[in-house]
Amino acid sequence: MPGGSEEAAVEALIKVDGRRARGLRTRDAIVTALLDLVAGGDLSPTAQRIADRAGVSVRSVYQHFTDVEGLFQETAARTCQMAEAMRVEIDPQWPLEKRVEAFSSERAAILESLTPFNRASRLIEPSSSPLRESRLTLERMGQDELEAVFATELGRLGSPERSTLIAALDVMTSWAMWDHLRDSGATTTEARRVMRVGLLAMLSGLRH
Repeated sequence: MPGGSEEAAVEALIKVDGRRARGLRTRDAIVTALLDLVAGGDLSPTAQRIADRAGVSVRSVYQHFTDVEGLFQETAARTCQMAEAMRVEIDPQWPLEKRVEAFSSERAAILESLTPFNRASRLIEPSSSPLRESRLTLERMGQDELEAVFATELGRLGSPERSTLIAALDVMTSWAMWDHLRDSGATTTEARRVMRVGLLAMLSGLRH
């Protein structure tokens, strides 16, 4: 009967949607498991440890991700979204000291949150072009924000000097610099202070 056929079709769609939703939840759990493991210091987690953490089978891990690199690629996209969500509005018209303070606090929080995954991903990045591209994308986002927040000061420079200063600011606020400070024993407060002092030292002479 026509009515029966329609009901069967609806039931089939519901089943498909249910499987898709379960698949998305499993995929999300696997990505979250990887982030949790690296945050806990396990920088090279095996598929078994990821599966155990996610509460799924190893087979499920490989059903959703063909290899660990693929899992890291998706996790890199997640970290980019997390970093973007942590950004705050900084008015370019604020006094320089206020902008530097707000920017340093925001950037320090983002860099610290990225540290475990960045340390883990660097281990396989040499053989992964997508991972390198994800890192470069995140770095470009950070540089774009620098140029927007400190546009007033940068606008007072000619092209060569402006490019040089942007590069210096980029290094001072990079994850590489943050990781160097933290790995050398600096607390997050101390590392943030170094960033703030460095930014002020490079930008203070350009206020007028």
